[in-house]
Amino acid sequence: MGPKTMPLILKSLIIFSLVMAGWTPSHAQDPKGPLSKLSIHGFLTQAYATSSLSKGGLFSPTTDELILGIPEDGTFDYRAMALQFRYQITDKDVMIVQLSSRSLGNSPINDVEDDIELDWAFYERRIGDNTSVKIGRVQIPFGIFNELRDVGTVLPFYRPAYVMYQEGSFTSETVDGVVFSHTFAPASNWALEADIWFGEYDFFEVNPFLEGGQASPAKAEDAIGFQLWLNTPLPALRFGLGGQRRDVTGGLVGIFRLADESDQFEDWYFSFDLDLEKYVFRGEYREFTADSGQIFFGGDFTVSYLQAGFHPTEKFRIYAQAEFSQADHDPEDFIRPFGIPASQAISADLREDFAISLNYLFAPHLVLKVEHHFNVESELFNFVPILTPQGPQLQPIFATAEDGDYSIASFSVSF
Repeated sequence: MGPKTMPLILKSLIIFSLVMAGWTPSHAQDPKGPLSKLSIHGFLTQAYATSSLSKGGLFSPTTDELILGIPEDGTFDYRAMALQFRYQITDKDVMIVQLSSRSLGNSPINDVEDDIELDWAFYERRIGDNTSVKIGRVQIPFGIFNELRDVGTVLPFYRPAYVMYQEGSFTSETVDGVVFSHTFAPASNWALEADIWFGEYDFFEVNPFLEGGQASPAKAEDAIGFQLWLNTPLPALRFGLGGQRRDVTGGLVGIFRLADESDQFEDWYFSFDLDLEKYVFRGEYREFTADSGQIFFGGDFTVSYLQAGFHPTEKFRIYAQAEFSQADHDPEDFIRPFGIPASQAISADLREDFAISLNYLFAPHLVLKVEHHFNVESELFNFVPILTPQGPQLQPIFATAEDGDYSIASFSVSF
């Protein structure tokens, strides 16, 4: 066990023991007292993860493998947990605070996250039946899974599709700001749910060139985004569309981003979600555009995944998933910060990940999952300076990281 493992396990056990053993149920309280308005929810997912992904060569481990933090000899230091406190002030006013803790094996993100983090902390006011405003540290309305990204009892895999949702790198679960929500034509078969949000949030960038990786905090400022969900006459089918823009500062200063510079990122995404009684089909597509002062991150990035599920019995479920990530860069994307252009355009398949997951539900709040990710492959690139008749240029060199597998067995409980 690493130095953080035992303190984290002890804190996990203490928190859940206090809640499960020491909390006085609401029916034992004065039904009209202040505690009757307080409810507590929580979840814990404990996992064992092991990997056979390549650890050798110029490009290995990849940035993604560093972030996942799964060692070849396996680890039990892989978990996510949270406690949520909800206080119903009035029928239209609520306060919600959620504390969370997680560990990602050998991931460098462990070094920059606290053992216990303030996950959510916001006030929500409902205006009429169809409108609400949330202020504080609020979940970002993003895709199918962002607001449930750590709740193991409802996720088909240990985590949502990595290429889409990441793990605190170039993405965030929450925003320090405001979220406005409104439902148009709620009685219609084509009801439209709309969210607009703005604020700022923190995330991480990982440097793959340092041994073991290094996570550097970055900040997204002046961030603004939207999301639309269109329901259809088929109750189980809905379509989503969203996007955001933000200015990024901090991070890997002096390596990828110059000091006092900000990079502007924009992205949009599309989602579809069909959840039938026995079958599930869903997928998402996301495209990033970076106007950047960095060496490697200018240009366009596209990510996507497809997921299918089959529920042969009430307790047993099977899921399959394919994830893809690609980078496309024009030569001018690399002119800054050294004033040297790339010699050619670049198109690289950054990640492919195929997976299958078996879920067994002892009860809705007790779920066992076993998943295997195979043929995980990345095509990576670096640059060497060359002299051409047009002057100095950066010549890209490509390498395909050896494919490999990783597996995760997890047990989730929620209340």
